[in-house]
Amino acid sequence: MESVASLPKIKIVRHELFLILLLASIQFTNIMDFMIMFPLQDYFLKQFQIDTAMFSLVLSSYSFAAAIAALVGANFIDRFNRKSAAIFLYVGFLVGTALCAVAHTYSFLLFARIVAGIFGGMVSGVILSIIGDVFPIEKRGKAMGGVMGAFSAASVLGVPSGIRIAMTSGWNYTFAFIVVLGLPILVLAVLYLPSLPSKMEKQKVADFSQLIGVLSKRDHLVALAFFMSVILGGFTVVTSIAVYMERNMGFTKTQVSHIYEIGGICTFVSSWIVGFLSDKFGKHKVFLILVLLALLPILAITHLPKDLPVYMALGVTTVFMVLVSGRVIPSMAMLTSAIRPEVRGSFMSVNSSLQSVATGIGALLAGAILIQLPNGTFERFDIVGYFAVGFNLLALYLSRKVKIVS
Repeated sequence: MESVASLPKIKIVRHELFLILLLASIQFTNIMDFMIMFPLQDYFLKQFQIDTAMFSLVLSSYSFAAAIAALVGANFIDRFNRKSAAIFLYVGFLVGTALCAVAHTYSFLLFARIVAGIFGGMVSGVILSIIGDVFPIEKRGKAMGGVMGAFSAASVLGVPSGIRIAMTSGWNYTFAFIVVLGLPILVLAVLYLPSLPSKMEKQKVADFSQLIGVLSKRDHLVALAFFMSVILGGFTVVTSIAVYMERNMGFTKTQVSHIYEIGGICTFVSSWIVGFLSDKFGKHKVFLILVLLALLPILAITHLPKDLPVYMALGVTTVFMVLVSGRVIPSMAMLTSAIRPEVRGSFMSVNSSLQSVATGIGALLAGAILIQLPNGTFERFDIVGYFAVGFNLLALYLSRKVKIVS
């Protein structure tokens, strides 16, 4: 198979789905590596004899490493061929994950998560840049929806598989499983990712003009603030759903897993639909509708009565996941379309950095608001919901100021 970039326009159409699936596969392993840490928490606490604060350090080390790497990488990422950058970063990510598979001390695991975060955070930005470079504006929503479906696939297929492997063989083998999945994906990336040469002249690595150029434009700052608001509008609530449903609603661990399995399946399907609608009716319009609709499950999930039947609670969480994740698809398509191609990689690296920061802020904000009672339940989840609503309304306001340029 030829690379997409070298094919005539008619052939490109035939290979669009393959490229979307290849990019989604890279994202799948990347997201699974991040998400699997949450259900494996108990294993780490017991083996390394650590408390939850030390475990939180492992989690945050990945996010902050990803944020710093993406910000530094924004200075030079556009100077390299997109394919070369994606392959190099994905190899680094697989190495970091392999280090997790052989980690037997807390300090080594912390180091391994930092390595995985450095490369995993940057590869996401390159993937989104490839979509922006290869797919025209009228098809970008569909492509973005396909790649975003990797999150749903990780929830439905990746995380449950990782948990089962940990239960039967040990948590180290879960990370080894991710590496095994990633190796054939790496081979396909080497063979079939389109070669997208840099549109910029070669510059010295120490020249920070590219990063300064991204951050000095008002339109860029508006777009970055817009997407951070989108992330905060969902992640503020997402971080506490599982523990709240278990402690306050009486869910068993199996029922909590159903939240991600059912929600993930529905989100996987809806991601493609949202992408199609975004291309057909416009990104701004679809984003507006999804944000307004998402406010309802956000308020519902943070005000659930304790005697609500499980099936109804699962219905609320499913609608929440579909609509809240759905907002990201048109917003990301808007974001990649608001940047000129020659600086898109740098911009998306900065955005990846700030996205990691936003997820951390969301978790910290929810943790600061929630109060744990002596019986183990939590109060003030409703206030968390109000903050999420506020972030969504802010994103809605900023979306009108995001200008499409390509």
